[in-house]
Formats: sequence, structure tokens, C-alpha cells
Amino acid sequence: MNAAEPSSPGPPSPPEGGTDRTPSQRRGRRRPAVRWIVHGVLLVALTVGVFGLLPHLGGLAHDAAGLRQARPAFLVAAVVAQAVSLGSYAQLYRRVLAALGARIRFRLAADVIMATFFVSHLTPFGSATGTLVNASTLETEGIAATTTGEAIALSSLTSTVALLVLFGSGFAATAGRHVSHQYLVIAGVALFLVAAVLAAVLAVGARPAIAGRAGGWAAGVAKHVRHSIDPAKVSQTSARLASLARSALTGRDFAVSLAFAAGNWLFDLLALDLVFLALRYQPGFGPLAVAYGAANIASAIPLTPGGLGIIEVTLVAVTVGFGAPRPTAVLAVLGYRIVQYWLPLIPGAVAYVRLRLRPGRP
Repeated sequence: MNAAEPSSPGPPSPPEGGTDRTPSQRRGRRRPAVRWIVHGVLLVALTVGVFGLLPHLGGLAHDAAGLRQARPAFLVAAVVAQAVSLGSYAQLYRRVLAALGARIRFRLAADVIMATFFVSHLTPFGSATGTLVNASTLETEGIAATTTGEAIALSSLTSTVALLVLFGSGFAATAGRHVSHQYLVIAGVALFLVAAVLAAVLAVGARPAIAGRAGGWAAGVAKHVRHSIDPAKVSQTSARLASLARSALTGRDFAVSLAFAAGNWLFDLLALDLVFLALRYQPGFGPLAVAYGAANIASAIPLTPGGLGIIEVTLVAVTVGFGAPRPTAVLAVLGYRIVQYWLPLIPGAVAYVRLRLRPGRP
């Protein structure tokens, strides 16, 4: 209120120090803390369940002697492969941004990706918070939040296409191998779904009008669950993303972006293979690619942070189905997840703090 305006009667001013707050204000301040506590308890419970229960199911209590035969050089190589994998995704994101007319340095792209990784792997649905960190950081570089959101969507789309191609390649490589009939049925259904999704993505991307109608239909269904969703706005956004995909991810731009996306998945897969090799077992490209693709496709539903629990169980189940000894599979998968999930949280936390302390951060 300006000084020239007459004062109007109202509630008494709170005493100095601001201790007099309404109940709704106090509840609003408590909700973030409660949410973080719930997320922390969930993360601890999942970690204890995966790293405590899974070894017992794998029979490691009787086969722990195999740990003494592990080769450390392969574990170091797995860490290096994982670093290259994350760097490839940072280059993918940087390349997509450049295709949209926004250029950033690799160091900034790497910091943004690692900070997003840190946030999204600590809480379920943490990708939304990671997107906010991403957008607010790039706004200081003069990049609009809408451009950032479009780059995130297009990067995820390109990465998904690369993952589906990798899964299909692994499935083709396992043709002729002696596996159970149950696995063949499951893998056949999964491959059919992957092919259907890939065909739908290509069809929608080719025609923005179809993308708009598909987005509006999906939003109309989702509106029954969340009433704040606007189907018309989602339809417009879907059509715009399809148009951007046609203009920004075509020809050489798409080839380079797809190469970086493939590098992200392949070096991550290499890290898994190197951990198996550290335990003196080689599953082979086909079985490992099928297990890896199935695990990452299953973890796309954000039920747990970073697919914790889902990826471990899927990787163990599929690799054992292809003939890997259960103790070796359990130990290799747990070692891989330490390299792929837990170790990157350290540079991710450093990147998150560095971005939060950037001068001029909004």
C-alpha cells in the first residue's frame, strides 16, 4: 500500500519477528519438509531392500568367495565408461539446444545434466524439480524456459529412439539361442510393443496435426485424474514439438544427435558388461542388450527414483534367464548400479551446488 492511500481496517500486524502465522501458512511451510522426509525414508527403504535382500535371494551368502577373484581394472574401466556415457548425454542435450538456436558451453551442459541427475535420482518424480533447475540455470544465459523445455523433450525423444533400436538389436542377436519358451513369449510381446511405439513416434513426428490430436486425446484422458490439465494447450504444445522435431532433428542434425544418444546407452551398457567381466563372466551382447533395454523400458514409469529396484530385478531376471549364474548376476548388477546410480550422485551434488551459487541466478 502506498503512503498516500488511506489506511483500512484489517487484522492486527504480527509482532516483530513474524511469529504470528496463519495455520495455512504454517502448513505450507511444513509440506516441503514432510515431502522430503517421506522421499528420504522411501529411498532408504528401497536401498536396503535392493542391496540387502537381493544378495540373499541370489545365494551370495554361500558364494562370497567369488569376490576375491574380482578384477579391479575392469571396475575402473566401468567407471570411465559411465563418465563417457554421461558426457555423451550432455553433448546430446547441447546439440539439441543448438538446433533450436541456443548454444551453451559443454561445461554448463554437463553441470545441468549432472544436477538434474542428482535431483531426479533422489526422489520419485524428481525430474520435474530437475527441469526447474535446468530452466532457471539456462535463463541466466538468455535462453527462454520454453526453449529449455522443448530441448528436454526432444533430447528424451531421441534417446528413446536410440534405446528402442538397441533393444531390437539385442533381440535380433539372441535369435537362435536356446532359451525358455516363456522368455520367447515375453520378449516377443515386448519387441512388438517396442516396434509399435517406435512406429507411433515416427508417424506422430512426421505430421504435427496428428501429434496435436494425439496429445489432446491423451490430455483428455489424463484430465479425469488431474483436473488442472488443459487438453487444448497440450494439443498445441504437442503439435509444436512435432514441428520442432521435423525442423531441428532432421538430416545431419538428427544423425549427430542420434549418435550421441546411442553413445550414452552403449557406454552405459559397456559399464554393465565390464562389471560382469570383472567377475570373469561374459553374458554376450545379445542377452545383455535385451536385459538392459527391458530394464530401462520398465524404469520409464517413474514409480521409484532412478528406477531403483526395478532395474536391478529386471537385469538379474533376464540375465539369469539367458544362463548367467544367479550369484554372479546379482553381484554384477549391484556393482553396476553402484557405478551407474550412486557414484554419479557425488559430482551431481557438486554440480547442483555450483549452479545454485551461480551469479545472477533467478
